[in-house]
Amino acid sequence: MSGQDLQEYRRQYDDEISLVDLARVLIRRRYWILGTFLVCVLGALAFALTKERQYTYTTSILIGEFGLDKYVATATGAKSVLESRVVPVVEREFVDKRDLESIPFRTQVNADEGNSFVNLRSEAPEDGQSLVADFHAAMAQALTSDHSDKLSLLERESSIRLDNLRASLATQEEQLKSLKALLVQLGQTTTQLQNEGDVTANAQSAADGMKATLSSSSNALTLVLSQLQLSEQLAKRESKINELQGEIEEEELKRSWIKPTRVVNIATASISPSGTGRSLILIIGAMLGLMFGVFLAFLVEFVGRVRSNA
Repeated sequence: MSGQDLQEYRRQYDDEISLVDLARVLIRRRYWILGTFLVCVLGALAFALTKERQYTYTTSILIGEFGLDKYVATATGAKSVLESRVVPVVEREFVDKRDLESIPFRTQVNADEGNSFVNLRSEAPEDGQSLVADFHAAMAQALTSDHSDKLSLLERESSIRLDNLRASLATQEEQLKSLKALLVQLGQTTTQLQNEGDVTANAQSAADGMKATLSSSSNALTLVLSQLQLSEQLAKRESKINELQGEIEEEELKRSWIKPTRVVNIATASISPSGTGRSLILIIGAMLGLMFGVFLAFLVEFVGRVRSNA
């Protein structure tokens, strides 16, 4: 190997990064690494100890019912009402009443469509539970008031429908009574016709405006057809009466199952704190301390070599 090649080889060797050299740098600057690591860990520990524990407070609102499994509103609809109409108004009144600049916590509205629940969730420290409870109660009161108005409207509509059904039932029963009387009169006329041979019978239903006239000259078939028509009308009236009675029973059952929107629980605290735990904060602090320590060690080494070569 010539002298020029040897010089070039040495230059390339000097430019290469050796793991042994890296290890020597880390050992030589170990106090910088250890110091940075301890500072980060102690800082993370101080932050974890001084950080207020946050708890999740939950308020559950059960949507009111008007009839079995027939709700005043859907959970999604109630959530939309809370977010778009209730929250802005309640927040403004809440802040003004307590002379606050802003509400010190955020509230999320979640809809549980399967169980017809609306849940309000807020994160706050333990001493803020009463404030969260007041805010949740104000939101729940606004929603229950809105649903109460809807429930009253549904009750009025149900009362009108029930009155109409009962009036229709009374009319149908009166018509049925008239038809039965007409059928009895036709039966008597038939008997009289058979006995006397020459009798004229008139029967009229005030309810249906039906009239049957029989005489000795009438064909026997006319008498049979009149009776069949009356029997058919009776069957229709009885079917209609049964239908109306079923609708009335259904409406009365619906009115017997009226449950207003109500609060099941108010600002119930979670068992364990929410958010980042203390152990996780310490782990993150240790990892950052190690990373910054290694970086600082190489930075100090680099600055030292630059100064020595200057």
